[in-house]
Amino acid sequence: MSAKYSKMFTSEQDYRKAVASVGKRINEHFLSSYMELDKDLCEKFGVTTGGVTEYINRLNNARFAPGRDNVLPRLVRYRNIRNKFAHEVGAIRRVDEITKVDVNWIRSFNRDVIRKRDPISEYLKKARKYARRKKMRAVIWIVLVAVLIVLGVLLYFAIA
Repeated sequence: MSAKYSKMFTSEQDYRKAVASVGKRINEHFLSSYMELDKDLCEKFGVTTGGVTEYINRLNNARFAPGRDNVLPRLVRYRNIRNKFAHEVGAIRRVDEITKVDVNWIRSFNRDVIRKRDPISEYLKKARKYARRKKMRAVIWIVLVAVLIVLGVLLYFAIA
């Protein structure tokens, strides 16, 4: 125990309990934030379970999604930690990989998902814009060819 905390705690054991309690609380906040994110992603993709996994799978397929390189490793890491909590007895007390920064990132990312500012939403917006542009080019070519045919027919009959 450091000298800084020696006045606050009567023993090393009290200090360790306090640190473990804070870690457990952060882990619980992480788990509730993760579950909220998972629920929102399930609604977004129309699946009943595994919203984060679905997001990861779609992000793996969307190679050019903006922000993909930042989001993908974090989501994979957080899913693995969540799986530890869910499948290992007592892990929520033992795991000390989570910080407040992680909890805040999940909450911020969830807000981005809700506001459609996440990498998949941005990627889909760009894909739809590209598809509209491509369709518009095809329509313009068809109209241009039709106009040229009509002009050709008119010129043919005007000369004849």
